[in-house]
Amino acid sequence: MKKYLTVVSMLLTMAACKDPYEVTEPVFNVSTEQTVYAVGERIKFTIEGSPDMINFYSGSNGNDYAYHDKERIYDIVPKLSFRAAKFAGNNSDCAELLYTTDFDGNYTYDNVKAVNWINISNRFTIPPIVGTAASFSDAGTADISDLVVEGKPICFAWHCKTNEASQRTRFQVTDFNVNGENQNDSDLSGVLYSQAQLSFQWVLNADAANQASNKPSVTNTLVYWDGIFDNTAGPLKEGYAVSAPVTISDQINLGLDKPQVIKSIQNENMTEFYYTFDKAGEYEVAFVGYNVNYKGKKEAVKKIKLTIQ
Repeated sequence: MKKYLTVVSMLLTMAACKDPYEVTEPVFNVSTEQTVYAVGERIKFTIEGSPDMINFYSGSNGNDYAYHDKERIYDIVPKLSFRAAKFAGNNSDCAELLYTTDFDGNYTYDNVKAVNWINISNRFTIPPIVGTAASFSDAGTADISDLVVEGKPICFAWHCKTNEASQRTRFQVTDFNVNGENQNDSDLSGVLYSQAQLSFQWVLNADAANQASNKPSVTNTLVYWDGIFDNTAGPLKEGYAVSAPVTISDQINLGLDKPQVIKSIQNENMTEFYYTFDKAGEYEVAFVGYNVNYKGKKEAVKKIKLTIQ
């Protein structure tokens, strides 16, 4: 009896010493009724066990567990695209697109005008004058890999003008993006530099800069050439909307893939989850379960290989 009481006492002592807040590894399982499904078919995943949290990875581009801790880096072809609108007035030649690899960062009119700019307008379809209000049209997409000089940043500029003794034409540009296009999979393409990141700024001659109103402007989404409508007695007004210098690589980094959170710590037990694939292929679906408290986090991963036809 004495030995029995001693053993019981030791067990009670050990139980009392065990940390009630210790984080344990999640114990759960995920299954499907089959492994082959059709595109657009609603797939039911049965979940057994109850982790505090569950993240879901479908295995698709951007949502693949294989890239949850490994960045997606791919070879690309740099391409430029934008939309533009030209309206009102009679200055049909009011805008042209230029580039240089020789800009020194000095945004003064005389310096910018003296830069060796190269006209690339003919690579795009810059719209004619249409109506008296902005009506944007797609200018197309052009390969600009031949413009890139290793070790030298590139600058773009919109050279705009209101001719002497004319009625000014307004010109606007939006969605001016340098894109990285993956030649094998369009889903792995992306924006290298958005219009906002290119940070265009106007550099104006004195006659444009001294306008009392209707001055050219720039926002994160719009480059806007404007001026006094009745310029019939006025001189040439000229400006350059110059981008920041940017380095264009032959690779794109799409970063890490992100999960879909399907159960948070506030939710009750989850027993099923549904998902539909919109593209045929071989997918490795992953469910990542977490147990979490203030002392830490532990995870377990359950994977299922599916064929979508």
